[in-house]
Amino acid sequence: MEKELNWNSNEFITFLLLHASHADLEFTDDEKEVIMERVSPDVFEEIYASYEEMGEFEVLQTILDYKGLYYPTIDRKKELLELVMKQFEADGVVSRLEKSLILFLEKLL
Repeated sequence: MEKELNWNSNEFITFLLLHASHADLEFTDDEKEVIMERVSPDVFEEIYASYEEMGEFEVLQTILDYKGLYYPTIDRKKELLELVMKQFEADGVVSRLEKSLILFLEKLL
């Protein structure tokens, strides 16, 4: 059964940035603030709740599904990766785990 994709592009980016923010196992207020610039508090809470309910495989599958919908080209992929890097830099430090995730996302996306 195929999952229904009902998030808009900003909501998907919120989800992706939430995942990126958790790469180093710390979700800082600075990281949250950057994400909250994209969506309303209610939408943020809804997407964050969805994120927390998912396992790693489901998170990655969701990213792939929406990436295919909103970011199917190489140029669009670069936009996503730039957003992720900016998110990593939000707390002032790009950790080893975050660097590993960006390398993984380069291949995944």
